[in-house]
Amino acid sequence: MKYAIFDFDGTIIDSMSMWRNISNSFLEEHGISPQDDLKQLNNATWVEDFTAIANRKLDIKIDKDYFKKWTSDFATKQYRDILQLKPTSYEFLEKLKSENVKMCICSSTHKHIMLPALKRLDLLKFFDFTCHCTDFGKEKDEPDIFLYCMEKLGAKSTNDVVVFEDAFYSASTAKSAGFYVVGIQDKSEPKQQELKSVCNQYITDYTHVDFSLLP
Repeated sequence: MKYAIFDFDGTIIDSMSMWRNISNSFLEEHGISPQDDLKQLNNATWVEDFTAIANRKLDIKIDKDYFKKWTSDFATKQYRDILQLKPTSYEFLEKLKSENVKMCICSSTHKHIMLPALKRLDLLKFFDFTCHCTDFGKEKDEPDIFLYCMEKLGAKSTNDVVVFEDAFYSASTAKSAGFYVVGIQDKSEPKQQELKSVCNQYITDYTHVDFSLLP
């Protein structure tokens, strides 16, 4: 393996439970009972969706811009002070770095939110760059951002690049574009069987990667 594209949340860092429950964290901080059907939706419009549903269901007024700033501040603090690495991820990155694998992060999380965790957990040294959907202008339900990362790493073909993902939708996008995909188990992903079926390898932690099968 010469090139690797890593997702971050749920793949390197154990953060997806925080994201899945961030809407209820907001409600609790504002004295409102948590709502099972108001958890974050896995799409680019979840802020708008949450505020619209919450305002209608709870008969309250949640300002979209206020909620967006609150979630940004809350998540930044979590990354800066609390969230920890997925088991064996650091050791795996060390191994790849020692073998001169060129690596990047491709994430839906804003760079300014993620950066404190990258610094605190000493991860920046492993990656050539980080790429973020919000800056790139497209989510990972389209292959463009993966192809951009591939080219920026210096790879000539998707066949030469391994993509590490925990989410079915993004793993499926990468696989359809021709990448070799390793799926990482994360309890927050409801479509585990679908993730297994679309990936070249499916692992519970990085000690289970079969290097003999990697491109």
